[in-house]
Amino acid sequence: MSLMTPTDELPSLLYTDASGEHLIPLERPSTSIGRSLDQDLVLTDSYVSRRHASIHRVNSHYEIVDQKSSHGTYLNGNRVESARLNAGDILQFGSLSAPVYRFQNQVTRKPGPTEPFTASLLRAFSSLAPGLQEPQPGAHQMEQLSFLINSARRLNAMGAIDDILRVLLESSIKLTGVERGFVFLCENGEMRLALGLRGDGKSVEDDPTISRRAMQKAIESESKFSVSDTLADHSTSEWASIVANSIRAIYCIPLRKHSPSTQPNRLLGLLYLDSQIRPGHLSAIDHEVLEMVAVEAATLLENALLAQAELKHTLAREELAVAARIHAGLMSFKLPTVSFASFEARTVPCRAIGGDFFDATTVDNCICTVVADVSGKGVAASIVAATLQGIIHAQLLTRQELPELAAVVNQFLIDRGVGKYATMVLLKIWPNGKVEYLNCGHVPPVVVTASGTRQLQESNLVVGLVPGAQYKPGFTSLTPGDRILLFTDGITEAENGRGEQFGEMELEAILHRAGLDQILHRLARFQGQQESQDDCTLCELVYRGR
Repeated sequence: MSLMTPTDELPSLLYTDASGEHLIPLERPSTSIGRSLDQDLVLTDSYVSRRHASIHRVNSHYEIVDQKSSHGTYLNGNRVESARLNAGDILQFGSLSAPVYRFQNQVTRKPGPTEPFTASLLRAFSSLAPGLQEPQPGAHQMEQLSFLINSARRLNAMGAIDDILRVLLESSIKLTGVERGFVFLCENGEMRLALGLRGDGKSVEDDPTISRRAMQKAIESESKFSVSDTLADHSTSEWASIVANSIRAIYCIPLRKHSPSTQPNRLLGLLYLDSQIRPGHLSAIDHEVLEMVAVEAATLLENALLAQAELKHTLAREELAVAARIHAGLMSFKLPTVSFASFEARTVPCRAIGGDFFDATTVDNCICTVVADVSGKGVAASIVAATLQGIIHAQLLTRQELPELAAVVNQFLIDRGVGKYATMVLLKIWPNGKVEYLNCGHVPPVVVTASGTRQLQESNLVVGLVPGAQYKPGFTSLTPGDRILLFTDGITEAENGRGEQFGEMELEAILHRAGLDQILHRLARFQGQQESQDDCTLCELVYRGR
């Protein structure tokens, strides 16, 4: 931004501090105001938002516009969203006790102390370096200011993590003049190298000559660790890594998420810079500029990591939705119809997808069905469940005997080593009412007759745990009107808010007068607001006779 001559006439902001009056000319059509270093007017007060407000030229007048700041923009003592500015208006940003900026319309600049926008950035920079005097105008300070502005703007233009890290490294290497730099990201408590660059811009892989001790010092101190000349520094000159690798200069700065004062700052990563040939040459101001670039990068890195995590969660949700549709499709096949019996089923997973499944088919005028419950819940259980459903369905169509079918499933799970087992009930019903069933560690099926209920007690080992397990079927017979109910333990073990279970007795008490939908409705009323902890599956087969 160019300086004005005494004859220039431009609207300005006038403010006064201990050193006198200062004019900030509004040279641009739009002037941004905030705490971020990429703003045209940088204010360092904590109650000022990063992008707080802006002043726009609209035709022949100017307007102040609040940029959804946290603590508001005030015009003549009143909080405003946007308003036209008139000569003499008083602006305050973030608080009524904040410094006063008076809008001057068409004011001729007077000789004396002035503050162009570049100086406001220097003032912001100096406030972050306690004990340092505000630098006098000079080539070195202006070069550093230009470096700071360009680094901040390049970082703010970045969105992807790799881009942010590359700009951070390039800026840091340029400022310090070191031979190489690395950025590490913290993952599961460990530092993983994300990017390494040499001074010529070429990539460099992880190097054993990096001083891990210097990295640990920076992490433990929660601030930078730097040594400009290790030969002159007694505390580091005897470090094994320093001596063995002839390291002359080291700069380590943790990249931390800035949290409220009551919480520790979370470590996101670490910036590591070093030289093996020449010592460092950074002034106190250079150190502060380097830290400010690192702070800006840490903020952007946090946002990028959050965006990346959200993207992963979105993709995972989309994939889970697809899996849920597939799972629902496997459970919504066309149920077989025979003249001597009817069959219906319901399944309600406790998550998007579950480990329960049912299946039914007809072979040689015999209806065959299975209800199974794979150990665990969620995606892993549903994958195993879908696989077993396919195996069992194929085995039933080949007229496989029930004991041999169970043995095949058992050996399949053991041979694959998936770490899952399953309970299941296989059942066949013939037109004459004969029933063959095979229970593999499952909840006993219940037969409902006109005179009462009874359980089919014959049982075997679960499938997937014991190699070479043998299975033995049970038999019973039905009369017209009898029903067989198959269900998973998600029904009987469902709990209400007091920790009480629904139980088999409660289920059997309503079987005579309730169908599947009524049972599930009764179960939902029993649970109330308590969330289901297991998948629930119900199958009912009604025998009608020849």
